[in-house]
Amino acid sequence: EKERLVAEKKIKKPKALPPIEADQVPFKIPNGWSAIRLGEIASKTGSGSTPRGGKTAYTTSGTMFLRSQNVYDDGLRLNGVAYIPAETHERMSNTAIEKNDLLLNITGGSIGRCAHVQNDFIGGNINQHVAIIRISDSDVPSYLHRVITSPSFQDAIFGTLTGAGREGLPKNKMDLITICIPPLSEQKRIVARVDELMALCDALEAQLTSSRSESRQLLEACLNEAIA
Repeated sequence: EKERLVAEKKIKKPKALPPIEADQVPFKIPNGWSAIRLGEIASKTGSGSTPRGGKTAYTTSGTMFLRSQNVYDDGLRLNGVAYIPAETHERMSNTAIEKNDLLLNITGGSIGRCAHVQNDFIGGNINQHVAIIRISDSDVPSYLHRVITSPSFQDAIFGTLTGAGREGLPKNKMDLITICIPPLSEQKRIVARVDELMALCDALEAQLTSSRSESRQLLEACLNEAIA
């Protein structure tokens, strides 16, 4: 699919990336899986930029301008989102967000947080602290989002950080991170299983919170009775 897009001149032909060494594969992959660099599977990677004028370029309406504080593993949080004029968005068309994009925070304390842009997203752009990871096959991002938020990928991010004052993940380092890709049918089974287990974890956490609350109430009632 990526080769087709290159042939149709919809994307530029990417630079060849170095082959993957055995010690760069995070675990022993099963038969049928492939170890591939992120930059090889993505049709686009790269960060946004600050519009001319910085914050003074923000408006109260227009095109949403997403920053790292809007990007979370469980999705986009748009409270307090900034906006830029339509003409600014057009000048920054190279970093316009598309449905099914993965947005990855690449600087600061929230580095590594990743949101999967859903089909109901109405459009926007990103600043320099957020990177777009775009996959040509619309079925792959759901699996890849789980990979990026996994401990092994997060370890890879923090193992490649650069920058003295403000740590960051540059594009050339991000593109080199190894991704383990199973066949599409197995990707879908993995996504479904992970979601099932995460729902179970959420339910257990809710039960634990409720149990702690009931314990505090019981303890307070006992103390009040003892004092009386």
